[in-house]
Amino acid sequence: PTDEPQPLRSPTMHPSAKSLRVRRLILWLFVVVLVPVLGRAQSTAFFPQSVASGDPRPDSVVFWTRVLDVAQPGVDLPVTLEIAGTPAFDPVVAIRTNLLARAAHDGCVKVRVGQLQPWTTYWYRFVYQGNHTSAVGRTKTAPSPDAAQPVRFAFLNCQDYVGRYYNTLAHLVSHEANTLDFIVYLGDYVYETTGDPSFQTTGSTRKITFGETAGAIALCSGETTYQAASSLDNYRDLYRTYRSDRVLQRLHELFPVIAIWDDHEFSNDHWRETAAYFNGLRPEADVDRKRHAEQAYFEYLPVDVGLDDQGVKVDETVLYPNTRLYRDLQFGQYLHLLMTDYRTYR
Repeated sequence: PTDEPQPLRSPTMHPSAKSLRVRRLILWLFVVVLVPVLGRAQSTAFFPQSVASGDPRPDSVVFWTRVLDVAQPGVDLPVTLEIAGTPAFDPVVAIRTNLLARAAHDGCVKVRVGQLQPWTTYWYRFVYQGNHTSAVGRTKTAPSPDAAQPVRFAFLNCQDYVGRYYNTLAHLVSHEANTLDFIVYLGDYVYETTGDPSFQTTGSTRKITFGETAGAIALCSGETTYQAASSLDNYRDLYRTYRSDRVLQRLHELFPVIAIWDDHEFSNDHWRETAAYFNGLRPEADVDRKRHAEQAYFEYLPVDVGLDDQGVKVDETVLYPNTRLYRDLQFGQYLHLLMTDYRTYR
């Protein structure tokens, strides 16, 4: 990432490009007119972090969203998931009507849908209250283990938000017709600090602000003071903020993600539940903090951990010391992907 967003340059407008713009305008007008007729409209207000999918297998994918209704705080909200074989949702191949955006999990919804076809592209959306829809997401299942099928993927890591912009991701999402099949995140999807001067750029509009400052860890470097996440709400603030970025949202809308964590999802240079801010000068083992970090990760990432038939369900059975995020995924004959967790197991 770079410190400032770069302008997008457009080529000289040719007659064919003008015609394309006219067609796009007609299509846009058609959508604007048609949506009210159908009684549905996309709503970023109810789906502030958009949608995501992940852990694709030959017959299943994990689907994710978060629902926010400011008029109903603290309430479990019913949500429907629609999966289709075309962007026009004709035909719809699967519907899940029993999903809940649970208040106990910050309104996040995550469900594994099976009985899908291998190596198939699907489009999906979530529906709230019958007429409010999320953005449309696109995902793809893995090829069968015996398929002689090449695959293409990108891998990403070290996705700091403070003072930085996701221009690299903008390159990926600007080529929607590309041949990428999925994205692999190798760790540091979020950073737990609000402005560590050793590597983060402070004083930018791209910043992290904790709503629950009393639950955070106060740190300093020279004359600079900053905070590290510690409470569950602190860690959720990280994901709420990172996933508010429209480029990152678009990446998740276009590609299924396979994610593993490194250290910053919990604490810099940690080993298991022990942080390393004070270089052994004080005890830093904190099981509760480790569990808070894991819970927020399982709530906000479309990994096949911490879910049931109705949505997100994170409890002690999946949290430290019972953590098991390591897993493997097979993509035809040519790729066996091993996602290892060396921050918990060595």
